Amino acid sequence: NVLVQSRILVQNEPYAQPAPLTAPRMQRLRIVIADDHPLVLMAMTDLLHKDLSFDVVATLGSPTALVEQLARDPAHVVITDYSMPGDEVYGDGIRLIKYLLRHYPDTRVVVLTMVSNPMIISALYDAGVDAVVFKHDNLGEIVTALHALQLGRKYYPPGFQRDGTLAARSKFIGERVNSLSPKEFEVLRHFIRGESMMQVADSLKRSVKTVSGQKISAMRKLNVQTDQELVTFCVESG
Repeated sequence: NVLVQSRILVQNEPYAQPAPLTAPRMQRLRIVIADDHPLVLMAMTDLLHKDLSFDVVATLGSPTALVEQLARDPAHVVITDYSMPGDEVYGDGIRLIKYLLRHYPDTRVVVLTMVSNPMIISALYDAGVDAVVFKHDNLGEIVTALHALQLGRKYYPPGFQRDGTLAARSKFIGERVNSLSPKEFEVLRHFIRGESMMQVADSLKRSVKTVSGQKISAMRKLNVQTDQELVTFCVESG
């Protein structure tokens, strides 16, 4: 009968396998964004919501809020500002980045920054970040960086791997700034915020003697003699 014939036909057919995923198909990324500027958070969230392969699960305004979010619900990717001053628990800059990489090794880290010192950027990649995006570049670079991560690659900002020559107008200043070590740069970054050497030492978890020595070394490299000259140089060089 028809029922028996149908059963025979089904038995004679090869086993129906589930349809394979479209290849290549990029993983949908669960993303957490941390920046202490609300307008930056808003702009990035609006941009990433346009791409269906991105899922922005949280936007946060401080390092502490970021760490608490990751402890509750780890994400595929963290996009974090390099400079978020004022957090006494986790700090910011390279200290925060290293904390994230150490405690959340399965989360890929993208750093947003105004800093373009090649030594600092190199130090971030050496620490283990997957992408550095300059804030002065087109905001669309963040999308390019995330697509690179989806393909299992690192992202490097435009021009980072070139010969390193700076624009003529800032070449002299750039050469002096680029001579700073990452630790010296971090000390100056905190110092020009108005922090005392004791506060800088506390922020960076170093001794006062160590950070004072790094400040003196940085001033020598920058060819400045006084704290006022140092602050002026840092402000003028960005």
